[in-house]
Amino acid sequence: MSVIDALLFGCGIYIMYHSYIMKRDGIIPTGVMLSSGMIIPQDADVAGFILHMYGKGMIVGALACLSGLVGILSVRITSLQIIVTIFSLIFFIVFIAFIVALKKAHKKYLHIG
Repeated sequence: MSVIDALLFGCGIYIMYHSYIMKRDGIIPTGVMLSSGMIIPQDADVAGFILHMYGKGMIVGALACLSGLVGILSVRITSLQIIVTIFSLIFFIVFIAFIVALKKAHKKYLHIG
């Protein structure tokens, strides 16, 4: 088992958990969607931010879990190596798109940045 793949799987669970907490409680927990120390202004549209980023967070988290799981399985099943490479590239592209969407949502909804 690759340590990086296990960490990627754990990060996927962490991202999905934070997205779920954000949707359930109506607050933005620090960690994934909001850096610690960031202060949300009074005129921020927190509900709009949550609605905008919930699905994206769940997709990125699920893709991270899937990519980590395929990487873990590839240690035992060597024929999965090409699939691991494809999943890693897809995850990297989706993760970059997620970060860009997160920064835009910070500006649009939370007036941060």
